[in-house]
Amino acid sequence: FSDRDPPGRTYPIGASGAVLSDIMDENYSEYMCCFLAREKRMIIFELTRKTVVVELQMKTKLNFWRYLPPEAHGGELAFVLITPIGGFHWKPLENPPRPRQVWKRNAELESKKVITYEEGGSNGQLGADARSTVALLLVSSPVSSDANVEAYCISTDGQSSQLLLSDDIQGAALCRPLTLDAAPSYFLPLVVTVQNNYETSQLVLTVEDLVQDPSDGNSLVRGVTLASAVLDMTDVSNKSFDPPPLSMGLSPEVLICCNQGFVVAAIRSRGLIFAYEFRRGNFLLVGKHELGRYVVDAAMRPTGENQVEVVALLREDNDSKDGRIATITISRDY
Repeated sequence: FSDRDPPGRTYPIGASGAVLSDIMDENYSEYMCCFLAREKRMIIFELTRKTVVVELQMKTKLNFWRYLPPEAHGGELAFVLITPIGGFHWKPLENPPRPRQVWKRNAELESKKVITYEEGGSNGQLGADARSTVALLLVSSPVSSDANVEAYCISTDGQSSQLLLSDDIQGAALCRPLTLDAAPSYFLPLVVTVQNNYETSQLVLTVEDLVQDPSDGNSLVRGVTLASAVLDMTDVSNKSFDPPPLSMGLSPEVLICCNQGFVVAAIRSRGLIFAYEFRRGNFLLVGKHELGRYVVDAAMRPTGENQVEVVALLREDNDSKDGRIATITISRDY
């Protein structure tokens, strides 16, 4: 566990929920996107100057929203807004700041609750024309708390080609292929999943590629399985940890993070983290670590050319409404 204690920041902003951007420029500009559910209104605050940048009046229900990395749309500040119609990219610094639809819900997704969302891939363009190519959604039934989690990939090129990866998944994430050149080029991301093998009662980590159907050149189809590994828990504690109250529910059971060829799978209820390096078509186990607490959330960031840091939010044992931050450094030796 890290002993660092960064100073907390409090903002007198009343909202139903909020997400933060990265630091966007040399002026350390950082933006908070707040949603006021009763008023159906989005507000963007610039935090260093403590000013309101723009407001957006929603004309339909907002199901989910999150910050997107600049590479997803033109190298600029962008958020995804998911409504009953589909997914929209919103660039609040644009003039006019109007959301643009990037994919549509089809019949299979119309009534589903969005649990997690991310985008990956590249259309090979630079500057304002840069776009991601694929969105990954984990969804479930909005009425049943113990419903299976489903994973879908949707193309973000306007075709909204939809691919069901699994109707019973433990976790999933997108991963950038390591074989890409530094120069911009079109690519589809890899997909990393954890699924339960019910015959052996084991969790299996798998990476596979996505391809476009050669028959039409647009539809997303599964490629080949590039690597897989069993998450071996025979030598760790079998203790499970109680979760805190979570408005978004307890799914998915496994959080997956990918960066620079490292793949981390965090089994939330077991407080257990597996770290792998995906190299030369294999998963190489870097290590596993028992955190001793329920994992509320986790992310991974680069801290060097061959090093990443996992940042995890954990539930405190003695207070279900309190937590702590743990950091784990992972590096390669070559």
